[in-house]
Amino acid sequence: MTARIAGTADEIRGLVPAARESWRRINDDVLDRGVADQRIKELCFRYLADDPAVTDSAAFGERERAALDWADAIAFASDRAGDELWARLHRHFTEPELVDLGCAIGFELGQQHWRRSVGLRARG
Repeated sequence: MTARIAGTADEIRGLVPAARESWRRINDDVLDRGVADQRIKELCFRYLADDPAVTDSAAFGERERAALDWADAIAFASDRAGDELWARLHRHFTEPELVDLGCAIGFELGQQHWRRSVGLRARG
């Protein structure tokens, strides 16, 4: 795939310094840090990028499956986030962790769509 705007993701964002700075803060404060387990965040990010190693949720524990199901609901069908999923999420995560994880999933989903639209790989 050829980049539709020349440069790396950071170079492209750098065309608008405020966008680059906003993304840096989101990346630093939500995607790379926060209160949710970083390993769970990375698992969800890989799911959003269609990583084949993550598509079989049976290979994961209940906590990871709940997070992956939530990533699926956020990305593809919000009506899947019903009472049953929320009960599972609350068994495994605190509310601050759910806020952090949900924001991270949403930001990463947008980032991956943006990267693909400018001709970059989903994760890079």
